[in-house]
Amino acid sequence: MRGFSLFAALIALSACASGPGAPGRSFTDCGVCPEMTVLPAGSYQMGAPENEQHRADDEGPVRTITFTAPFAIGTTEVTRGQFKDFVAATGHWKTEGCLAWSGTELAFDPNKSWLDPGYPVTDDHPVACVSWWDARAYATWLSRITGETYRLPSEAEWEYATRGGTQTAYPFGEEINACDYANVSDISAKRDVPQWNNIDCDDGVGLGAAPVASYLPNGFGLYDTIGNLWEWQADCYQESFEGAPVDGSAWGSGGQCGVVLDRGGGFSNVFPGHLRAANRSRAPSPFIAVYSLGFRVVRDIEKAE
Repeated sequence: MRGFSLFAALIALSACASGPGAPGRSFTDCGVCPEMTVLPAGSYQMGAPENEQHRADDEGPVRTITFTAPFAIGTTEVTRGQFKDFVAATGHWKTEGCLAWSGTELAFDPNKSWLDPGYPVTDDHPVACVSWWDARAYATWLSRITGETYRLPSEAEWEYATRGGTQTAYPFGEEINACDYANVSDISAKRDVPQWNNIDCDDGVGLGAAPVASYLPNGFGLYDTIGNLWEWQADCYQESFEGAPVDGSAWGSGGQCGVVLDRGGGFSNVFPGHLRAANRSRAPSPFIAVYSLGFRVVRDIEKAE
């Protein structure tokens, strides 16, 4: 682990003393369940203002999102080991093939999967090469074995979590300082893939994801919300936020509309704008799997012990 947020530690200690469901509290519901962190109720401005550098047209208009109750979100992205437990318990089918780096381009490889995304992985790495449907099936399984409600995060929940209490372009300020907080295309990645552009810092990781929680957490104590892997969202993709919900709920379901999205940037990102909290990425299909795309889950906390 590259560092720890004193702010997050103080919140966690306070939460432990405050009882179940307290903001900042971390918990797990079972031995194979991911660690979850409780986020506070409150409001924030979702989207990017028109003067934000690298802003895209689908990142507005900015609107106020209000959460009337706390909710819990994965402290890290779901790991390969956690997904492996799910597959062992359910016999879930393996999505065949994955978009991965061929050495010259991003291309479909029928031999790649969550077991082998195209770079060395351990059970502590975030699971990649999983489709939207795979991620949803995992959340449904957690709900079944715990009796709680697990699901993919809405865009509004995800951006709130990613900002970590900030309203700046990046969760760590207005200027990019990626190598302390995120695994992105940097100097070491460019050594592995000379064709890529890079951000001018070096975390020594090279091509591929890093184990979860290898970088500094954000203000809510969450890891890898920016960089490492893109993350699936619950919503349908919409070309703007006109008419979108303001209560933090998902805007439709990607499984119904067939046009889904992912957020957060990944280890192959060479464009700083993709690492902003408001950035959005349209995915071509909920069935697609990509070597730089994973997920984290949300859980309602009314029953959190």
